[in-house]
Amino acid sequence: MMQNVNETSPSDNSGQPPQAVQAEKHAKPAKPQKNLYEPYNTPPLMYEILRRIGFIVVAIVIRLSLYGLSNVPGKGPLILAPNHLDWTDIPLIPLHIPRKVVYMAKEEWFRGKIAWLIRFLGAFPVRRGEADRQALRAAEEQLKQGKILGIFPEGTRSRSHTMAKGHAGMAMIALRTGVPVMPVAIWGSEKALKEFRPRVTIRYGEPVILKPKGIKITRQDIDDATDQVMRRIASMLPPEYRGVYTGESAGVPAPETTAEDSK
Repeated sequence: MMQNVNETSPSDNSGQPPQAVQAEKHAKPAKPQKNLYEPYNTPPLMYEILRRIGFIVVAIVIRLSLYGLSNVPGKGPLILAPNHLDWTDIPLIPLHIPRKVVYMAKEEWFRGKIAWLIRFLGAFPVRRGEADRQALRAAEEQLKQGKILGIFPEGTRSRSHTMAKGHAGMAMIALRTGVPVMPVAIWGSEKALKEFRPRVTIRYGEPVILKPKGIKITRQDIDDATDQVMRRIASMLPPEYRGVYTGESAGVPAPETTAEDSK
């Protein structure tokens, strides 16, 4: 027997009140979840305006000295690996780099009040204390696109304002991608916004390409590569900032001493 087209099938909302059926029809579809591992592409003009504002603010509140800025390549993928003394390191290190820097930032930043700003500036999250494969894939994708990726090898700010042991993430990404790593040393930032116009210094070292000893990347390769970068950072810092890497910078080339931009 053919079913009358005007009849309601069992799968329809025959058992629901008319108001519920009407509300269901007009209900807005759920918004798709944002993929935080895909960094927001900040409009270049807006990013440049923010940089210019940053120049003015920094010139007012601190005295900034930059060394080795010419070591930053004009194009191509690059990993920035700085030591980490204070949250102000995050905007200060890329401020005078003409190219945008995409940061790998701790997941907690994306749940706070300034989460919108962190995302707007192009950062993506990483879960600390575990192997976050999604973050590693996101980092590798950004490097494939020829971007500069900023990673703090220590994983978090140093409470003692001296270098702490480096973690494996930065070296693992560098070994897997073959992208050069630029060690960056910053000091004095722990006094920014706490003293009147303190001196803050940033040294950008020469990029180094990390390679495994064999065909496959081993844990020893990762540890050796991490130590190599951390020792290079230590060699660019004053002795009192070297922390656990005090005395381990022997054999690392001394950084250049000519300031290219000093304020």
